[in-house]
Amino acid sequence: MTRAVLITGAGARLGKALALRFAEEGCDIALHYNTSDTGAREAAETIRETGRQAVTLQADLSDPDACKGLVERAMDALPHLDGLINSASVFERDGLATMEAGFFRTQMRVNAEAPLFLGQAFWRGIAGQGWILNLIDSKVRQITPEFFSYTLSKLALEDVTRMLAMACAPKVRVNAIAPGLVLRSGAQTDADFERVHDLNPLKHGPRVKDICDMAVTLAGAQATTGQIVTVDGGRHFYSPKEPRNL
Repeated sequence: MTRAVLITGAGARLGKALALRFAEEGCDIALHYNTSDTGAREAAETIRETGRQAVTLQADLSDPDACKGLVERAMDALPHLDGLINSASVFERDGLATMEAGFFRTQMRVNAEAPLFLGQAFWRGIAGQGWILNLIDSKVRQITPEFFSYTLSKLALEDVTRMLAMACAPKVRVNAIAPGLVLRSGAQTDADFERVHDLNPLKHGPRVKDICDMAVTLAGAQATTGQIVTVDGGRHFYSPKEPRNL
């Protein structure tokens, strides 16, 4: 039977790329979005043109009940669902001087709590064997006080991944990818993007294809669970303050 995958944040950036790639691998796709409805619908149409099934599902992942409902709707639409990719994320800057409780809680709810409750609902709901893949961030290998709330939320997700892997076995395998800088964000220029990548030991950063390749590998790794794979061009080897002095 054709496999099926629920991908959160599938209307833009890495989530959208992952949806298209897993469709190429022969999977039917449930594309979650919050506000990126146009991107999700465009991706779904592209997937349908390949002969695969695709459904789009809106949900606000800051609401735990919406997380449970999202998994239930995906399973209703695609009863053969056996994969979940938690790609949706809130990525915004704050620091100790500017941190506010509401901002912190939003980052934690979407980036750590939502994958936990999505994983719980998925584990409870699937009939057979399955797998979960979380998208973390290579910042967990090289923490700094920049993006304070975001980094804490991804550190929490790292431990969520390991604990889910223990609790969900043997029914569901749970792994994660910690990507480095893959796509430009915010006000970052092309020059800034390339300059950061030039600091990597490999002299380049990860491409979207690299993340998708690793995701496909982990999805099919039947003897692997509880692993966090860093894909960042080796950036985590270097101190963030002195990137070449090792």
